[in-house]
Amino acid sequence: MSINISGYSIHLRNGVKFDRAYLKSQRSQNTEQKALHRDALEISQLANNREEILHKMKHTVMRSASSFSDMRAGILQEVKEEKGQYGYSDVVNACGLSYAKLYSEIEKRYENEQERYYNADGTLLTKEDEIEWLDTQYGQEVEWQKSCARIATQGQAFQGNIPEVPTKEIEELEDAFYQAKDTYMKQYHESKQTGRPLVLQNLVFGNSRIYEALDRLGSLQSFFNGNS
Repeated sequence: MSINISGYSIHLRNGVKFDRAYLKSQRSQNTEQKALHRDALEISQLANNREEILHKMKHTVMRSASSFSDMRAGILQEVKEEKGQYGYSDVVNACGLSYAKLYSEIEKRYENEQERYYNADGTLLTKEDEIEWLDTQYGQEVEWQKSCARIATQGQAFQGNIPEVPTKEIEELEDAFYQAKDTYMKQYHESKQTGRPLVLQNLVFGNSRIYEALDRLGSLQSFFNGNS
């Protein structure tokens, strides 16, 4: 005959006695198996979560507002150690080189298209996001340099140390910085083909008159170079 006990379908043959202890044992084993299966799933989920967290930590890009200026300052420090000082043309060249170096780091990160990178808040980061950030940093650097040059020359003109503020040349500084950026990006692309490293050049971009005016400020150099 067939009976049902607590959800278990039991079939008994004629003459077979019903063993309650055996049924209780079977139910206990089933419960334990379910618990073990649940625990195994939880452990597996924890392991997957741990791997995901470690992956995100390893692939989180920490971008600082000072990343660009720190790179530029380091390049200028090397020039200073080598030559004893640096001029404003070195500042413009250092900015162009800094952009190219940071750009190369971004490209290197995304060589493997399967890799994923993240912002500090855990959101997905793309190569386009990083290049946009770098462009913004460069634009802010250019505005900083123009502002510092303007303030420095205004102070020197007021004291009579220079005949006038070279307003036109200061405005042309923006073009010089972007010429430097384009030149060093061209060098970067060529370096990928030739294997030669990116290095600082002794190039003059734009009108050299503004460089001469700024270099004459001497002691104020650290001021308009962003205290680098």
